[in-house]
Amino acid sequence: MANAITGNAAKVSITAAPITIGVPFELNIQALASDSTVAYARVYVKVRGLEKIDLHDRDRDGTERIRRKETTFETEIVVEGAGELAAHENKTWTCEVSIPGTAPAIYRGRYAEHFYEAQAALDCTGNDPDSGWVRLQHA
Repeated sequence: MANAITGNAAKVSITAAPITIGVPFELNIQALASDSTVAYARVYVKVRGLEKIDLHDRDRDGTERIRRKETTFETEIVVEGAGELAAHENKTWTCEVSIPGTAPAIYRGRYAEHFYEAQAALDCTGNDPDSGWVRLQHA
């Protein structure tokens, strides 16, 4: 029961080859169940684009750090429906994702950057075991 509450019922990871905006790419998802059976309603992937700024605003009152972030793109894909992982079972899935060619480009400047990241998860009772957000690399 504790694993359902903490999200530790399974260890989930996600990998991808370098991506190009406007060209479909594959995400590879892997899940390893912990000490007990893990029932899930679905396996899903979220992909988002983020723009972040981080700059120093210097004035006579001192230096202030300004940080902002904006989500520029979001999508969610259901990779598989309901299923189950036996204790210590390892399972992999692959899904194809597209970020539209009209979506903002990947860049990194002195004060701002725009990037894409993905997260895979199992939809379980309690806290969904997930991979955490993983930054996608540009080809």
